[in-house]
Amino acid sequence: MPSVPFDHLSREALDDELSPSRSAKDPWGVLRRHAEVTASLDGAPGLTVLRDLTYGRRSAERFDLVVPSGSGPYPAVLWFHGGFWQEGSKEGSGFAAPALAQAGIALAGVGYPLTPDVRLRAIVQSAGAALVRLQNEAPSYGLDPQRIVVAGHSAGAHLAAAIVAGMAGEAAASAARGAVLVSGVYDLAPVAASYVNDLAHLDDDEVGELAPLTVRPWRDVPVHVAVGADEPEQFQRQSAALADAWRDSITRLTTHVAPGRDHFDILDELTVRDSPTLRALLEMTA
Repeated sequence: MPSVPFDHLSREALDDELSPSRSAKDPWGVLRRHAEVTASLDGAPGLTVLRDLTYGRRSAERFDLVVPSGSGPYPAVLWFHGGFWQEGSKEGSGFAAPALAQAGIALAGVGYPLTPDVRLRAIVQSAGAALVRLQNEAPSYGLDPQRIVVAGHSAGAHLAAAIVAGMAGEAAASAARGAVLVSGVYDLAPVAASYVNDLAHLDDDEVGELAPLTVRPWRDVPVHVAVGADEPEQFQRQSAALADAWRDSITRLTTHVAPGRDHFDILDELTVRDSPTLRALLEMTA
């Protein structure tokens, strides 16, 4: 079974490796800026913004949809925020919407229930339900149901990868046109051994069954794996390990280690037109 080594680390060192805000240049500034951009989308020219569209019964199971003005149908990106499945929200998920809209791509920022209120199994199923709902309702929003890419950051990248791996069900796996995975965690054993598990409460079954690194993708779709060169080693190892594990199953698998980027400002790669990550996304939605 593939794994990301961590036995050489003390608990303190592992906690530090999985605490990217300690080494990032301005994590809270980045998150604040993304929330401001997301809030500013309402009433912005050239955009149609729909807030709090429900996809499940839980109060957190809602997504915000930003669609370019026009007739469409447009491809879409379904975006899952980070926060180790225990914090964060969709309130900052629209940071890339202006850049994507200029390229004729819609963005759906997904909210989902968090631990410890629910288990990770439920969060993965919630992520899949969001994708299936968006695909089913796509024509009514001016979207192309066959061109929906799943994407996410950190724990959100885990959820996007879990969809591609079939962990959220066949309907969700078959709905994903591709995946853009930014600074994710794909082997859950190191996470379960760290401070993250104080609230995530991952059990042995979840660690074994919900780690995308340990299974083959459900089908062959384009996948892009990105990580910042200035991120902690554990995140860089996780990204490299997933790419190695999936390379034989994915015909179009690309990777990028972004120079000078940490765990937070790497998200700005999705707003820079010539960045490898944005180019990969644009190719998936073409």
